[in-house]
Amino acid sequence: MGIVIRTLYNNQDWRARCKNPYKDGGCWLCFEDNVHIQPPSRTDEICTGHCWEQHLCTEYRWGCIPKGATFGRRAYPGMKVFFVFKQPDGNYTLWGESTVRSVDDKPLDQGGDDEVGFAFVRFEPFKPLPRDKWIRNLRDFQLVGQKWLMGRYRYVNAEQEAYLQELCERGVAERTLQSAMGVSTGSDIALNIMVMPNVYRRLESIARDEGRQVNEIVREAIAEWLKERMRTP
Repeated sequence: MGIVIRTLYNNQDWRARCKNPYKDGGCWLCFEDNVHIQPPSRTDEICTGHCWEQHLCTEYRWGCIPKGATFGRRAYPGMKVFFVFKQPDGNYTLWGESTVRSVDDKPLDQGGDDEVGFAFVRFEPFKPLPRDKWIRNLRDFQLVGQKWLMGRYRYVNAEQEAYLQELCERGVAERTLQSAMGVSTGSDIALNIMVMPNVYRRLESIARDEGRQVNEIVREAIAEWLKERMRTP
């Protein structure tokens, strides 16, 4: 299992306060009302706001929101972590990866205003991917397997983790997700489902080896699953 953290954009490689944030389109979310940070001013040459992003690649940590909550046992040392920021069009850019070094078991009771009351997950030191290796225009389904509304992080299963790791290693975005089944005709009911690209590649490989169609294999798998469910009391 891995974790995906949704950060704000930072034009100093997540190591310092942004320069001229209002003039940088990547900083658009910092000026929204519902981001829950100390926001910058539109006239800032150096950001006067405050956020964990400013020190993410120097302090290597991220707090659990809401204040007073903890990551619990779902986050653990050695866990893979992927960092993304939201683009103005609603898609995401994957910009970095690391692993969990440690997890606070309770919120801090001393420190700065952005520390007291928060429990942190701490990462192994890392640097952002080179900008030409950023994986852009990813949909939330590709990142976390579902629509991503509230919250700054999501846990992902091993399959999604492997997919994101592959993207980081290749530094190239996949095509958009593909439908496993096409539109049917006649008395059949069309069922369009979305799967991760690596899953679709496996289905294609099996179909090629067996001389069958992908939708035939998926229909068979659904029928077998339903049959097994009917056996379960």
